[in-house]
Amino acid sequence: MATMTETPTLDMMTDVRRSQLAETWKRLRKNKLALAGLILLLFLVLVAIFADLIAPYPFDKQNYDAVLQKPSWEHLMGTDEYGRDILSRVIHGSRISLRVGFISLTAGALVGCILGAIAGYFGGRTDNLIMRANDILNGIPRIVLAIAIASAFKPGLTSALVAIAVSSVPNFARVVRAATMTVRDQEYVEASRSLGASHARIIVSHIFPNILAPIIVQATLGIGTAILLCASLSFLGLGVQPPIPEWGAMLSSARSFMRDYPYMVIAPGLAIMLTVLALNLFGDGLRDALDPKLKK
Repeated sequence: MATMTETPTLDMMTDVRRSQLAETWKRLRKNKLALAGLILLLFLVLVAIFADLIAPYPFDKQNYDAVLQKPSWEHLMGTDEYGRDILSRVIHGSRISLRVGFISLTAGALVGCILGAIAGYFGGRTDNLIMRANDILNGIPRIVLAIAIASAFKPGLTSALVAIAVSSVPNFARVVRAATMTVRDQEYVEASRSLGASHARIIVSHIFPNILAPIIVQATLGIGTAILLCASLSFLGLGVQPPIPEWGAMLSSARSFMRDYPYMVIAPGLAIMLTVLALNLFGDGLRDALDPKLKK
């Protein structure tokens, strides 16, 4: 009898989740801009995955017979001061920028979600301690915080990852804390607590599954900001270092040539703009699709 009682319950929960996903996808499809952002984002991800096959030249191949050539059929986006094909470097740069964005945001989201959930669930002194420290970090402009952290380490990919991850923690902590406080007193949480479930189990099994929507939206919008921060750090010489083809580093190396050879800054700048635009369009659409106030 126990098995017969549990099975319909699990099936009902599965059906509810499937219906919620179907409803979210239905609402998302109606948003043409969000759908365009998703398609553009998937295209950029595919370009990054198959960069070795798509790029016409190796990104680090120098050809001093083709230095500073303007866009042509042989080099669609021209060449840089070392004769390297800019299109190939932009294509390979998508790997670096997307990797930094996803990895740094994942690390920052993990720490921020844990701190936010602890603060929102326990409240009191724990909440005050965590959120006051969070307010201190949040009071520092994000780019300034990232520059300060990156400056403390040797310039490179690792320092950029750490700087962006730390600077993204306050936003996730604030969002998760607010969402946790709205569900911590719900009936299913009280039922689990009365049955003797541990605080960690309640947070992981009951709190997080019911606050995923704002976390997903924050992460989607935050990846674009992380890519911009990575490009900014590399532009200032604190992030990814040459000859690695990161878009911000490409912009930095092209500063001396931008008046006579503007195509050198247009290509990586356009790549940054399109990537951030795609993420913002998709993030805004996902926020609208997951907003319960708009389900009517």
